[in-house]
Amino acid sequence: MMTILLLPREDERGFNGKAWSCQGRPNIIWSWSKDESDIIEIKLRIFYSNTFDPLHFKARFYPERDALIGVWGWDWPELDLETPSGKMEFRRIPPLHFTAYPSMRELMDNKPRALWKFAIAAVRNDLLRENWSWSYFSQRRLDRITRISLTTRFNFFGTPVTWEMDGLNAATKRLTSADACFYGSIVDDICANTWVHT
Repeated sequence: MMTILLLPREDERGFNGKAWSCQGRPNIIWSWSKDESDIIEIKLRIFYSNTFDPLHFKARFYPERDALIGVWGWDWPELDLETPSGKMEFRRIPPLHFTAYPSMRELMDNKPRALWKFAIAAVRNDLLRENWSWSYFSQRRLDRITRISLTTRFNFFGTPVTWEMDGLNAATKRLTSADACFYGSIVDDICANTWVHT
């Protein structure tokens, strides 16, 4: 999950933005245009500090769904909004609710069922959080431990992650982008301050 905040710039060169994700806090440069049928197309260039090449996202804005739906990739000419690979969707939903949002595949398979499951899960999540439920905070703690330890092992060093990938993916899906960004900074700190002897 990634949360983005798009802001206008004061100069003539376009717009700025900020983002939060498990890869850190990238900067964004974005632009928009309208085609002849009044459909708004938005292009994002997402710059991470640890990579030289920006991540590109090209999308159309659908006001009836209040969503940006498009494709992402590393190269502008390769991005085609009609290709099914690399699909990405941004919605105006609070991050705590978005953790329960169904995947694009679930929406394509059975949209009404997926949306009902999302609504029920979002309300249950709110009730558990607002009532300071032990199960809610216990799950958050377990997700934090899982995310930090398995990401460190998967990306850097330690016992290879094999059968635990399902647990890592499930924990990552339950995180808000702010939590994922924070846990990613802990992983970076662990790796920066760990001595490896060979």
